[in-house]
Amino acid sequence: MELSDLKNKICDKFNGSSDDLELLLDLFEKDNAIFPFNEYELLLTSMLAKSGITYDDYIEIRDEYIKHNPNLWVFEISAPRSFGERYAQTLLQTISGNKLLAPDKTLDPDYHGQYDLWIDGIRIEVKASRVCEADNKEHLYKKALSYGSKKNFVMNFQQLKPQCCDVFVWLAVYRDKTTIWVMNSKEVLNHNDYSKGQHRGNQGNEGQLHITQDNIHTLDQYVVESTDIITAIKTAATR
Repeated sequence: MELSDLKNKICDKFNGSSDDLELLLDLFEKDNAIFPFNEYELLLTSMLAKSGITYDDYIEIRDEYIKHNPNLWVFEISAPRSFGERYAQTLLQTISGNKLLAPDKTLDPDYHGQYDLWIDGIRIEVKASRVCEADNKEHLYKKALSYGSKKNFVMNFQQLKPQCCDVFVWLAVYRDKTTIWVMNSKEVLNHNDYSKGQHRGNQGNEGQLHITQDNIHTLDQYVVESTDIITAIKTAATR
């Protein structure tokens, strides 16, 4: 449920006059909200004050929104490193039953921080991106998209170093779902949209790949359909 759906849901529950609704929506549009107060909180409390919705209506709307947006908190993580480590790597380790290990020199004597996870000699680089509306300049949580949305989006998987890992695990985080792709380094390097030389002067050591609504289908064959991430990684490493 995106914010436009939430607004429609709130309006559908309102049992007051159309004039009252127009006044409230005008107040909603003009509100200069700041955290932790927002325009939706103002709209709901104003409707409650006018007896346009009941407290039970409010709880129903709240519970449904939370239920359909389990990943929305991820869009509030501001630091990219925290997003990558706190959400992406932790999620993968959890669904693997903690079989995916944080690498160190006891596991790999040549390790010096060039990849993120390790299992049975397979070096794994993890990249994650939050799926947001491309044409929206609002905060991340306001432009977060649901899986299956038809709106334009851009995910930029960057600082890719295929020479430093065996397998890539990419996560696309929607407000209601997380998609996981697993591919080996050659499959990333040979992808038609892979761009070498992300930064000037890096001599081709890093690349990037933009995923949009137009080319996301090119990753369909790499989707992990179950929580068996270990099998997916080992299979990708041998392709």
